Amino acid sequence: MKKGFLFALLFVLLLSLGLGAGVLAARLSAPAPSPTPEASPSPEPTAAAPPTVLPEACGHPQFENGVCLLCDAACVHPFHGTDGYCLLCGGYVGHDFVDGRCACGAWRERRTELLPERFYEPCDQEGSIVTWSYETKMWGSELPVTVKADFYVPYGYDPAKQYNVLLLMHGLRTTQRSWLDEELSLSDGRSFEMRWVYDHMIREKLIEPLIIVSASQFLYSGDNQYKSSYEQMAAEIRNMILPYTASVLSTYAAAGDEQALIAAREHFAIGGNSWGSYYTYDTGMCQCLPYFASFLCFSGDAATGYVVQSLEERREYPIRLYYAAAGDRDVARTGEENCFHTIVPLVERLTEGENAICHICTGMHDWDTWSIEIYNALQLLFQE
Repeated sequence: MKKGFLFALLFVLLLSLGLGAGVLAARLSAPAPSPTPEASPSPEPTAAAPPTVLPEACGHPQFENGVCLLCDAACVHPFHGTDGYCLLCGGYVGHDFVDGRCACGAWRERRTELLPERFYEPCDQEGSIVTWSYETKMWGSELPVTVKADFYVPYGYDPAKQYNVLLLMHGLRTTQRSWLDEELSLSDGRSFEMRWVYDHMIREKLIEPLIIVSASQFLYSGDNQYKSSYEQMAAEIRNMILPYTASVLSTYAAAGDEQALIAAREHFAIGGNSWGSYYTYDTGMCQCLPYFASFLCFSGDAATGYVVQSLEERREYPIRLYYAAAGDRDVARTGEENCFHTIVPLVERLTEGENAICHICTGMHDWDTWSIEIYNALQLLFQE
């Protein structure tokens, strides 16, 4: 009796296991039902496995900016972060911007917040600073005065090559060193030098190496300093500063004379912050238009009627770039925006969004704003 019961129980268990296995097999072999959009959300994408080949796989040591300089092999990593670092291997591959767009699909970045931290720190490829001054007289008097201008010469400067030139004008309470190696402060308390921004941008191939001339708007006599008139500053730039630059450094100007400088104007730009923006409008656009094709105006203002009249009287000189910018809490924001939106509609060869750009970033009338905007502007300046 007991044996019969046990045999029956065992038979039932085996039968149950067989049926369960059969059902499981049938479920595994049957095609999965198609979920309806309402019933099943789209599955989360899975990250592709990192490639095992590093960018240097072509074997050539000169792999820069995402492309081998010798064989044109492109970076095998398709994901570039906006800071230029590969998201897969962590190595720097950068972006190779052609007409504003990298081969990976990214567009050139225009920042509105503070730059990544490294731009406010020294770079391992540091440009050099060269100082220069000369004696002249203040207009309208016989007072002897000294004019000062300093130069940023990029790392790896080669006199056999030609370099674009940007002339920068400083604000009222600073000197020409502020655009180069003067210690500046950010709103968060960090100290930095503006040349570090240029160094990193050149190091990371965001811009081509260029020469930056920072000219003082002050005239010095002993321990005294006097603010230069716009007219005298324009004359100093045309007759002394630009000729000296083209004579001692390798630029696109064949020589330092007027004819050679005007012929190379596409490769010369002028800009400035605060009062330096006033000088950019008056001295640059109005009085030196034959010498400069690009203008960077940060947090300033201008006599817009004079600017429009001057630009219209010299229509034979194209404008490559007019870039106006300010901080969103900048005391000069209204003035700079008004200048832009008054000048651009009245000058036919300026087109907003193309060669005329107005940009507002996060910042006040300070180096937060100007460090962000020089970074933005340099990536547009001298671009084909």
